[in-house]
Amino acid sequence: MRNDDFHCVGDGRGRRRVFVNGNEIKSCIWADVKRGVACIHPHLLRIHKRKRSEVYSRKLRGEITIEFI
Repeated sequence: MRNDDFHCVGDGRGRRRVFVNGNEIKSCIWADVKRGVACIHPHLLRIHKRKRSEVYSRKLRGEITIEFI
């Protein structure tokens, strides 16, 4: 069952641009249009302080817009 509101990197639907509150996000990992949440990597990739096997990520909330390229 495919959810059309959830977009992630490897879902096979092609390249797309992600906007949060009208601002384009370059390094988005996944985005949920229905809930208004997007998970991104900051432009300088950092290793998590306590969990050394993970890369630091951050969640943005707001109006999510997806534009297919």
